[in-house]
Amino acid sequence: MSLMLSETLSIPTIVQRMLDDDSAVRGLAHQWAQSLPELMITVARGSSDHAAAYFAYALMSQIGTPSLSIPLSLVSLQQPPLRLKNAWVAAFSQSGKSPDLIDSVHYLHQRGARSVALVNTAGSPLATVSDHEILLPAGLEQSVAATKSYVAMLMAGAQTVACLAQALAIGNGLSLALRALPDQLNQAAAEDWSPLRKLLVTADKMIVVGRGAALPIAQEAALKLKETSGIQAEAFSSAEVRHGPMEIIEEGYPVLVFAPSGPEQSGTLAFAEDMRVRGAQVLVVAPRGTACEGLLPSVPTAHPLLEPFTMIQGFYLNAAQLAVARGRNPDQPRFLQKVTQTR
Repeated sequence: MSLMLSETLSIPTIVQRMLDDDSAVRGLAHQWAQSLPELMITVARGSSDHAAAYFAYALMSQIGTPSLSIPLSLVSLQQPPLRLKNAWVAAFSQSGKSPDLIDSVHYLHQRGARSVALVNTAGSPLATVSDHEILLPAGLEQSVAATKSYVAMLMAGAQTVACLAQALAIGNGLSLALRALPDQLNQAAAEDWSPLRKLLVTADKMIVVGRGAALPIAQEAALKLKETSGIQAEAFSSAEVRHGPMEIIEEGYPVLVFAPSGPEQSGTLAFAEDMRVRGAQVLVVAPRGTACEGLLPSVPTAHPLLEPFTMIQGFYLNAAQLAVARGRNPDQPRFLQKVTQTR
C-alpha cells in the first residue's frame, strides 16, 4: 500500500480528532464575533491555496465576509500601500516554512491586518510571525502528495465558519452536520469509482470541473492528477468552461465533473450532459442517488458545504491506485519534493 493511500485512509480519524478538540478554532471564532472582519485575505500555495479557496467560499456564503486570495509576489516583492483596517489574513501551509508566505504575512501586518496561521507543523516560522495559530493534528505527512493535511485545512476552515455562525446566531446547521463527517468519510472508501481508473489509465490530458464549494476540490483533483499520474489536468468552473476552454473538448475527451448538492448542481449537471452529447467521456462525482449518466457516487452529508469532503476522500483513494496502475510512484513524483520554499 502506498503512503498516499494509507494517509488518505487516516483522514477520518484526523477529522474526529479535530471535532474532539476545537478549542483553537472556537477561540478564533469568538474573537471574530466580537469584531467581525470586514475583509479576509488568504495567502497560500498549491494544495494549501485550494483549501484557502474553500475557506473563503464558506466564509462568504455563510457569514458574508468578503474574502480574496492575494498574489504573494504583490506583497512579498512589490509591497504596495494597502489599507487594511479591520482586515485579517489567513495563511495556509503544511510546513509553514515558505519565505514568501512568511514575508507576506509580515508585510500585511505592517499595513494594519491581523493574522492566523493554519499549519500542520509545530513551531513553524509562519506561526511565529502570525497573531494566532491553528495547529492541524494531521501528523507527519510522508507522501509528497498532500492528502491528510489538505483535508485537515478544509476541516479547520469549515469548523471556524461553523463556530462563527453559532456565535453570530446564524442558524445554518453546519456545526451539527460536522459531527457525522468522520463516519461519512469512512464510508467513502466503499464507493466504486473503478470507471475513473479505467478512463484515465492511458489518458494524457483532461478537464476537471466544479463550481462553488466544489471548484477548490476540482483544482485539488487536477493538481493531484498532474503530481501523481503525469496527466495534464486543468480545473475550471463549469460556467467558465463555456467562455472558451470547452473548445478543446471533443470526441473522446475525458471530463471529470464534481457536482455536490446546492444551487450550482443543476447547471453543473447540464454542462456535463452537454459535453456528453458532444462525445466527451464524462464522469460525474455526485451524491448517491443523483440522476445522471456516468455517476461516481459520493457519500451524502448533512450540509451541502461538506459534500466536497467525501468527494475528495473518494478521489484521493482512487488517485493513489491510478498512479500505480500507470506505473508511477504516487509518494515520490519525479521532480517534486515535500517542502517547497518559494520567494
